[in-house]
Amino acid sequence: MLQDNLGGEGFIVRRTKEKKTAPLDFLASAGIGAGIAFGMTLVLLLIASFLVVGGQLPEGMMETLAVAVLFVSSLVGAFAAIRRNRSRALFVGLSEGAILYAITFVGGVFTEVPRFFGGLSPFLFLAAMLGGVAAGLVRARPRKRSRIT
Repeated sequence: MLQDNLGGEGFIVRRTKEKKTAPLDFLASAGIGAGIAFGMTLVLLLIASFLVVGGQLPEGMMETLAVAVLFVSSLVGAFAAIRRNRSRALFVGLSEGAILYAITFVGGVFTEVPRFFGGLSPFLFLAAMLGGVAAGLVRARPRKRSRIT
């Protein structure tokens, strides 16, 4: 029974329990995270629009709120995506931000507001990407350092 824990020369062999993932598995995680983030974006923008209609917020604040909401939802979606695939946290966060921006951009193409392609689009891109990268940097595993003895 003791032989199960010992290697051939009598030293203990440690087995890693990290599961192997497919090379493009992080894209599935990023897609799920982007879906969560997009749903959160829709809910938060709906709440913000009700606040604007109710007179709680000025109408000129809506563009700033759109960028802030996209950043926060990208951050939350990236945390959800990284929870599924933590081995490539930065790539998952970056991919989630890119997918979220693509979904938002395609949704903006079908609106009647031509301003979307103008001044607001680069800020939405930065908000989505920075939210994903920030979550990737926070949740990334620290690299193991080897000790020199």
